[in-house]
Amino acid sequence: MASTHRLESRALLLLFAAAGILQAAGGFVEAEVVRIESLTRDVKRIRVKFPAAYTFQAGQFALFRVPGKFVEEWNAKYGTRHSEVRRPYSFASSPARLPYADFIIKLVPAPPGKDVPPGICSTWVHRYLKIGDRVEVGKPMGSMAISMDSTRAIVLVAGGAGVAPFVGLLEYWFETGVNQRRTIYLFLGVRQRQNLILHEQLTAWARGKHNFRYIPALSNPVPEDQWAGETGFLHSVLDRHFPGTLDADALLAGSPAMMQETERLLKSKGIPPEQIHHDPIQVQVP
Repeated sequence: MASTHRLESRALLLLFAAAGILQAAGGFVEAEVVRIESLTRDVKRIRVKFPAAYTFQAGQFALFRVPGKFVEEWNAKYGTRHSEVRRPYSFASSPARLPYADFIIKLVPAPPGKDVPPGICSTWVHRYLKIGDRVEVGKPMGSMAISMDSTRAIVLVAGGAGVAPFVGLLEYWFETGVNQRRTIYLFLGVRQRQNLILHEQLTAWARGKHNFRYIPALSNPVPEDQWAGETGFLHSVLDRHFPGTLDADALLAGSPAMMQETERLLKSKGIPPEQIHHDPIQVQVP
């Protein structure tokens, strides 16, 4: 297991470096956990209260630092050799709510058929974090922002918990009136109805917010879902909604495979690469 762990850790370090995440080695602050809400069986929304001076921009993310004692116990249990553990999560609320901010965090299970443990940070969040605890959060990083000078449509494509940065962006765009001059589409793909995240809230936004369209899709619906909406993989759903050429700014967040297929489809519809943006952190990190 130790050899496998070293390979996994090296791959993770290379991934973080490519996303610029390793630059946030310092600058952590303590935030108080004020609310924990189960959105699905394996997704939670964590609300924290930051110190007054902490700020971020819509579309950014920050690192959570796992407590050292938990890391030591984890190493003893699984035979791993973690030292300091930091994991990135997107802000899932508008900066206007500061000093409060939300994070949507999915529990990462152990990969089937592989001799590696489950996600250390997501396990800590889901199994051990309590209201009143303090979490160490790094400085805000990255950006999913797009130019607001255009009147092109905005197409958001989210796989599962990849919807997190878009929830914060949408709140901010509604507050600042972006939806008054641009049509915004949110495509959210999950396996079954029970996996839909914030479905009621997003449905209410689609009914009440001007120029906002919400298109959920199930890739593997079961009879008890009683689902009459879209089915199939997200790139196929997009293809049906936009059968011809498309002029839009697109933001993608989810699994690498989903983003790759979606980007290929969008380019085939005439969207240039500079109008297609990715969330660099929406990957399965242990």
